[in-house]
Amino acid sequence: MNAQKPLWQRPTWWIAAAVAARNAGGLRQIRQTLQWVDQTPGGTPSPMPTSPMVLHVVIPVLREQQQIAGALTWFVPLLRDYPGSTLTLVSTDREGRERDHLVEQLVGAAEGDLTVQRFPQLADDEIAALAQELRDSGEDALTRARAASVLWAFPLTAEVVDWEMALVEQPAPPIRHVRYEGDGRKAAQVNAAVEQLGAASAAEYIAIYDVDSRPSAELLRRTAEFLGSRQAVAGELPFVVQQSARFVTQDAAATWWERSLCRGAARAQTLWTIRREIPNLRHYARSVRRPARSPLREALTRGLAQTVGHGLLVRADVYRAAGGLPMFTVLDDVAFGYRLTMGRIPVDSVPFTSAAAAAEYLPELLSQSERWFQCYLDYPHCAVRWHGQGHGTRLDHAAALGVGVYRGMAWLLVSLATAACLALALGPRTSLPVRATAAAALWMGVVVPVRLLAEAEGRPLTARETARQSAETLAGTLLKSVGPMIALARWAATGSRHSVLAPKSNRRTGSPTTQDREIP
Repeated sequence: MNAQKPLWQRPTWWIAAAVAARNAGGLRQIRQTLQWVDQTPGGTPSPMPTSPMVLHVVIPVLREQQQIAGALTWFVPLLRDYPGSTLTLVSTDREGRERDHLVEQLVGAAEGDLTVQRFPQLADDEIAALAQELRDSGEDALTRARAASVLWAFPLTAEVVDWEMALVEQPAPPIRHVRYEGDGRKAAQVNAAVEQLGAASAAEYIAIYDVDSRPSAELLRRTAEFLGSRQAVAGELPFVVQQSARFVTQDAAATWWERSLCRGAARAQTLWTIRREIPNLRHYARSVRRPARSPLREALTRGLAQTVGHGLLVRADVYRAAGGLPMFTVLDDVAFGYRLTMGRIPVDSVPFTSAAAAAEYLPELLSQSERWFQCYLDYPHCAVRWHGQGHGTRLDHAAALGVGVYRGMAWLLVSLATAACLALALGPRTSLPVRATAAAALWMGVVVPVRLLAEAEGRPLTARETARQSAETLAGTLLKSVGPMIALARWAATGSRHSVLAPKSNRRTGSPTTQDREIP
């Protein structure tokens, strides 16, 4: 009977058409972004800021002993070219308390239980040492005393920071180690470091990076040029600047299917950056700089700043005026963008990207996706808190929450929508118009973006390479909503989104070399 209905009465048609329309819009954004970002400068060089760029780089660390040496080796020489810049690593006493909690979780664990899947917060050498302790003791399960003796034999990140800082060769920019003593997480660590810095000038930037971030010298040079160009236009340095990233893996997984899946997920995340993150920031910055119109029209067309917590540069005076990173939410970066939106503070996107390390293993990928989705669940809390403090009108908050709900639902449903289009395109009983629309949706959502991305990076694909990378990206997209679903399920089951352990896994891979990280 369904085949006899007019096309516009078939749910399958509307599903395929909706996905095709969204992917067509996304494809247009990809083309526009790739024409703007990572372009080789030509003609007249961009003006540099009237004074040298000063960056106060702040890197919060937790359970990241193996990453400290690499971070110092990278950032110290990088900042030597920017006089007045500083580097601050912020450890937290929370790490010791979390270690005690992990000891309690390990009580009764057999050797077969000591896996990355069950204990993602433990490093590989910690898991190996615990297993060796069981074998040496001849016991079937860990006791509290044995688990504690093994884990506490490993240094805390704060200890490693002190050791590695003592080895830094001079001359070097001022390097600080701040020990945060409270119970807060990343936002609290960064805020504590900024308080000790004392920076409050409109000519200095608080630059927030992760410990495995590797901003290239070219990225900083392009950022300085961008600051100069904006200063020449507006008469002052931009308030907030976001450095966006393309995501890469090192193929660390042991099995081909896991390597392919993580490569596809990294490529899908890169496409999200180019298709959504950068265009949204550019639209938001243009909107808040336009002359004020009616409050309703302004609120509905402004959009919502969605800042990312690495490669985020905030002018020191703006950082303090905004109250620093929010500490009342589960995560901090997207919530900070919400606060900027309520203050109509523009966020500029640097027209240059560098590479960022992506998840290398399926459990890490799902954990990361689950963690990132928490940002969308924080939006209602942001609205209540900041409206109560007088930041933004009811209309501002309603519009921002509407955008947040749309983006969150789009992420939550992208895997289901993609799977539905795949089923319709391949289903033998699907009518030709619906099949063609579903196939077009997949083509515009996966195949064309993969080819455009490769061409923009100077490596056009063969037909075989296109098929392989498209299949990987499709698989990554089909998995994209699993993390958000886990986040919602865990919230429903426990009644809380807060946990004793910080919502992050142990970083199991080292940072790539400069050659690995550079994007053509």
